[in-house]
Order: sequence, then C-alpha cells, then structure tokens
Amino acid sequence: MENTRNPGLVVISIGIGLAVIFALMGVTGGLNPSNLAYGLAVVSVVVSALIYIFYMRANAVTKTGYAALLLVIVTGLIIPFLAFSQPQAQANAQAQQYDLTLKRGAALFGQYCSTCHGFLGQGLNGPQLNDNSAVNKLSDQDLTRIISGGIANPSDPSKLLMPAWLNTYGGSLTQDDITYLVALIRSSDPQYRSLNHLENVNGFDYVFQSLTNPTQIAEYEAQKKAGNGPQKPPATSFVDLSSQKTITIEAVDDANNPSGFGWQIVGHPGVSNVIIAPGTVVTWVNHSSGSTPHDVVSQPSAAGTGKFPDSAIMAPGAPGYSYTFTKAGDYPFICGIHPAMTGWITVK
Repeated sequence: MENTRNPGLVVISIGIGLAVIFALMGVTGGLNPSNLAYGLAVVSVVVSALIYIFYMRANAVTKTGYAALLLVIVTGLIIPFLAFSQPQAQANAQAQQYDLTLKRGAALFGQYCSTCHGFLGQGLNGPQLNDNSAVNKLSDQDLTRIISGGIANPSDPSKLLMPAWLNTYGGSLTQDDITYLVALIRSSDPQYRSLNHLENVNGFDYVFQSLTNPTQIAEYEAQKKAGNGPQKPPATSFVDLSSQKTITIEAVDDANNPSGFGWQIVGHPGVSNVIIAPGTVVTWVNHSSGSTPHDVVSQPSAAGTGKFPDSAIMAPGAPGYSYTFTKAGDYPFICGIHPAMTGWITVK
C-alpha cells in the first residue's frame, strides 16, 4: 500500500524545532556570535518550508530529488559559514576577555596603587608606570615578581620601598589580581601591544570609570588636569646654574631618601633640581658607597615634553654619562634601579 503521509510535515516540524533551539542559543549566548544562531534558525525554517512545499506538489521521484538537492545546498552553505564565523567569534571572545582583564586591573590599580603611582599611572612618590621606558624594558616575569614580592631597600634590606602585594607574602592581592595589574601596565606600551597583536587600548584609561569614591574622583580630575607625568617641584628647590657650561650630578648615599640614595648637584648638597642654559653639558656620576649601581632614566614631564636618552648602568667609580641639552624645556629624571631617586633639569 502506498504511504500517503507527507514526510514534509515531519521535516517542517524538525525545522521549527531546530529554529527554536538556535534562537534560544542566540539569546542565552550558547552560540557566538548570536547573529549566527539567528541565521541558522531562519535557514532551518526556510529549508523545512521548501521541503514541505516540494513534497506537497511533486511526485515521489521529484520529491526525493528536491530533498537531496536542498540537503546538499544547505550543507554547502552552512559549513563555510561556520568555518568563517567561528574564528571571528573566537577572536571577539578573546578581545572581550582582554578588555575585561584591563578593566579588572584598572579597578585594582585605582584601589591599591594610585596613592604612590597616580591615578593615570604618571608617578607620584612612586615611579611612573604608564608607558615608562624603564618599566617597558622589564619582562612580564619581572613585573610579576616585583609586584608580588615588593622592592627591598638596598641600604636596609629589612625594609621595603614597596610592600609585597601577593597574599602568599601577606599582601592583599591574589595571583590573578597580579596578572591583571601586569596586563594593565603592559597595555600602556604601544610597542608591546603591537608585538603581541593586542587591542590598541591603554588600560589606564579605564581607571576613572572604576572609581566610586568622590574624593578619589576629585583627585583623579586634579591629576588629569595637571597632566600625565611627574609634577614640577617648587621653584625654591632649584639651583640656578645657567651661567655654567658644564655641571655634574652625582649619585650619593642619602638616608632621607627611601632608597638610601639620592641625586645631588656637585657643590650643592641635597639639591637635585637645576636650571641651566641651552648648550650646557650635564654629567651624571656614581659616587655612592659599596658596589651599588645606578643609571639615569628620562621621564616624560607634565610641564613639558623634554626627553633625553637613558644611560647605561653606572658602577661606582666608573665613567659617568654626559648629555648636552640644546632645547628649552623640562627634563625630569630618575634612577631606573632606585626610582625614588629623582631629579629635575629645566633648560631656559
């Protein structure tokens, strides 16, 4: 006996069922991107409807032919669609995860690190972390180790210049928290972002949106208004040597500096800020005790754009580092090994 039941009814039932499943996956995020799920839902309905129509109007041979043809066409369309959509979905998911990592790092930075490093990462009584050339030279492992275990005071190893933040060492942060902070600092280095094919986003831009305390928000606005970079010391802290063609700045022992060392202008004890004229040759030397090395790292300035090349590491008694300043501007600098050692050169 001929089977008169229309298989198209079964097909359209299956198609509608699949459409509902795909639509639910799109709503719940079970299939990314969601427009892929909605597209598959539409395809399921349309194909099942066409098969139903063919079974209603054609003879048995034609029905079978149309069904096979539709199956081949739909399969041929869906497979490349999935092949192109899934890598993009994976890339979007990775970008979203990276963005979330930066936002978590920004929230932690605003809560725990901004007091010393500034809300913009510009550096206050701690070094600049936002695109600092000295910090950018460190590896991810170096940054993780420093944040986790802190920085010891070279002149008194029992004291720390920066506390250990990892909870294993008594700090307030987990290993994941440290990872978020390292990603935040790394995101401020354009070269690092380019080499690692990361989103062109500086995570420090997310710090503001993480703040809820009105006092912190006001401090952020004040620091942003002042500019990104170290703030110029008061005029009374400078010595005017604009009449000299050469000056020397030495690294010396300094019990008043958290690092145990400091910069000072030769002939002016305790002074590390100087005014010079264009064409002046400045030489840095290491006259600190023991075998402690130092180097000179130029800092971007909120008061200007002055920058000069960083020095190599200088051992005590070794030849110093000299640079001739030809352009007017402000040139703050630190020791990259002991960031609490700060100085400022203003060229008239």
